[in-house]
Amino acid sequence: MSNNISNTLITEIEIKKNTTYQNIKWYTIINYMQENHPIVIKPIKNNFKLISETNFGLYGATMTLGNQTFIQYNDKNIKQRQNFTIMHEISHYLLHQNNTYVSLMNENNYSEADLIKEREANMLAGMLLINKKILIQLLHDRKPFNYLKKYFNVSTQALDKSLFNHFYFQTIAQILNEEKAIDKPYIYCRKTINNYRYNNHQLIIK
Repeated sequence: MSNNISNTLITEIEIKKNTTYQNIKWYTIINYMQENHPIVIKPIKNNFKLISETNFGLYGATMTLGNQTFIQYNDKNIKQRQNFTIMHEISHYLLHQNNTYVSLMNENNYSEADLIKEREANMLAGMLLINKKILIQLLHDRKPFNYLKKYFNVSTQALDKSLFNHFYFQTIAQILNEEKAIDKPYIYCRKTINNYRYNNHQLIIK
C-alpha cells in the first residue's frame, strides 16, 4: 500500500511539474503538497497547546479541522529529524485522513491501534524521503552509504531502515517465488546491509 502511494505521488509530481524523478527530493514533495492540498506546515512553537503543553517528547502532529489539515513539527530536533517528521505527518494525511495524530518520541505511549498507524506512516515517510528509483540507481553506481546519506539528507538510522526495508521485502518476495533458499531472511538481510554500510559491498535492490 505505502509503495503504491509513494509511486503514485512521485508520478503525479513528475507530470504536474514536468520533471523527472531524479529531480524530486523531500522539499519538492513538501512544496507540492502545500500547493495542491489543503495543508499548512509550520513549527510547533507555542501555539500547539491543544495537543501538548510542552515540546518535550513530541516530534510533531497532524490535525484536521474541517477541510484544512495543519501539520506541525518540533523545530528543536535536528534538521534530518524535522524532515522525517514532516514526511511522517504528510504520510498520515495520505494514509489516515480526517483525524488527529501525535508523533511521540516514546512509542510506549501509543495504543496498539495507534502504533500500527504510526508504523505505517513511518514506512511511507521513508519511501518519500528516499526515492526508490534514485536509490536503485545510486546503488547500481556503487555509491557508498555516506554518499546516500548526504544525497537524501537523512539520518543514519533513517537510511539504514529504508535500505533494510527495501532489501528485506525484495528477499521475502524472492523466497516466496522460490528464487532463493534462505533459512533466516532477517539475519541474512541484516548482515547484507551491514556489509554494504561498513564495507561498501555491492547491494542490489530491484
